[in-house]
Amino acid sequence: MFDVQINDRGQITIPKELRDIAKLNPQETLKIDIDNNGRLILYKKDILDELEDLIKKDLLKEGFSQDDFKDLIPQRKKELAKALLKISDNSTKEIKDNDYTTLEDFKEELKDEGLL
Repeated sequence: MFDVQINDRGQITIPKELRDIAKLNPQETLKIDIDNNGRLILYKKDILDELEDLIKKDLLKEGFSQDDFKDLIPQRKKELAKALLKISDNSTKEIKDNDYTTLEDFKEELKDEGLL
């Protein structure tokens, strides 16, 4: 457990030892939340947080408000999970059938299309 102090600007410094243990790098984004007991929870953003942020952006573009997020985000996550499972199943079948494109070939195709 580490003690930190909040400065006049509301900032804290995460001790180097803790940054090293948690593998935190400069400019890395952290999430902060509060639990039912009033305790602050601080954690590194991961791919699921990034996906949730993308879902939120899409919902806002579609005209939904943040009030709608509570119901819509879980629904979108389920849709995304189903799509990812389908992709995974298709990839497994393609590998089994030896009918797939390597990452290098895919990169070349993207370059040829002018997308990279």
